Amino acid sequence: MLGESHDAERPGMIRVLLILAIAVPILIEVVTFGGLIGHYVGVGGGDPSGAATATPTETSEDTGSAVLPETPQTERIERARLLNASDGRQLIVTLSVQNQDRTGYELRLDNVTTGAGTTVDGSGSTTGTVDGVETGTVTGSWLLPAGERPETMTVTAVTDPEGSTPNERTYTVPLADVTFEGS
Repeated sequence: MLGESHDAERPGMIRVLLILAIAVPILIEVVTFGGLIGHYVGVGGGDPSGAATATPTETSEDTGSAVLPETPQTERIERARLLNASDGRQLIVTLSVQNQDRTGYELRLDNVTTGAGTTVDGSGSTTGTVDGVETGTVTGSWLLPAGERPETMTVTAVTDPEGSTPNERTYTVPLADVTFEGS
C-alpha cells in the first residue's frame, strides 16, 4: 500500500517540477526584456510627451566617474543638467580634466547624439591647454529637440596641442547612464 500511494504522487511531482523548470527561465527573460525596453522608451523617468514642466527632466555614466579610461589624463563629468526649455531641452555638461602627463592636453566638446538619433552640433567648448600635472574644466551646452534625451557625446582629446605635431583622438562618451540634475 505504501508503495502504491508513493507511485501515484510521483507523476504529479514531476509535472510540477517540469512546469517550474520551464516557467522560471521564461519569467526571468520577460523581466529582463521589460527592463531593457523600459530603459529605451523612458518608462519611469520624466515626461515622455516632452511638455514643459517646472522641474528639470531627470534621466539616469554617474557624475564623478572617469569618462575616457584610455587616456593617461583623468576626465570626469562633474555636473550634468537637462532642463526643459520653451524650444527643446537644454543639456549642460561640465567636465574636469586632471592632466597627469608632462605634455599639454586639451579636451574639446563636440556634438551630442540623442536616443532618437538626432545629432546636435558641438558646443565649441574647450579646456584650452592644460599643462602637465594641472587641472582644467570645460562646460558645454546643447539645445536638444523637445522630448529627446542625450545618448552620447563626442569629444576630441588633443595631446600637446601647442607642440609641433599635436595628436588628436576622437571618443564617444555614453551619456545614457548619466544622472541629470536640476539647476
